[in-house]
Amino acid sequence: MGDVEDLAEVAPRGQYLRVCALTGAGISVAAGLGTFRGPDGLWTIAPEVERAMHADLLPDNVDALWAVWGGMRETAERAGPTPAHRALAAAGAAVITQNIDGLHQAAGSPGVVELHGSAGRASCLDPFCGWRGPAAQAREFDPPACPMCGCSARPAVVLFGENLDTGNLTAAHALAANCDLFLAVGTSGRVAPAAWLAPAARKAGALCVNIDLHPDGELDPAFHARVVGDAQDVLSRWAES
Repeated sequence: MGDVEDLAEVAPRGQYLRVCALTGAGISVAAGLGTFRGPDGLWTIAPEVERAMHADLLPDNVDALWAVWGGMRETAERAGPTPAHRALAAAGAAVITQNIDGLHQAAGSPGVVELHGSAGRASCLDPFCGWRGPAAQAREFDPPACPMCGCSARPAVVLFGENLDTGNLTAAHALAANCDLFLAVGTSGRVAPAAWLAPAARKAGALCVNIDLHPDGELDPAFHARVVGDAQDVLSRWAES
């Protein structure tokens, strides 16, 4: 099918009952959150963000984790979900997200699979304690600390050098393999493990569509079609169709 102008052109809303959406940073740009890659990405314009990415720098970079991930969560809470988040919720789509901002839940999507964790949760740095809970509880202390043992706490996001949660991976694969329409929104879907999901959906018989405002190269062969446009407009029109 290649590039198309409208999602309803290739995936009329009423014809698909099991919609699954994989979302990335691009869906949250309208909420004031920046993407990481590209010429305007955070890694380019704010190289110090790199300190917040790596597990092997812990505990010395815990301040950067709270500044970056905690800051993103605060921005998201102030802005609220975008029209694209709300459109996916209104359409009843199952959501797998690479984002940590909680905007899908705020829009009303249930059972969101968060591949990279959540900045709305925190965990204790003491492995013998094991506390995990709302980030707001840790942030009652300055600097943020575990409310159970007093050790330093960190946002519960997955850093480089850490494994993704196997339960989340299993849940994501199950959603992709059981949908009849698979959407990739605000992400190229080319980076593992997200890169495994579109092929799994296509193999199971789903129509796979990438929604991308700034396409980079040819359409990934895992997708049947690509809608070139702003997800805020594309998904809103589709959900209302």
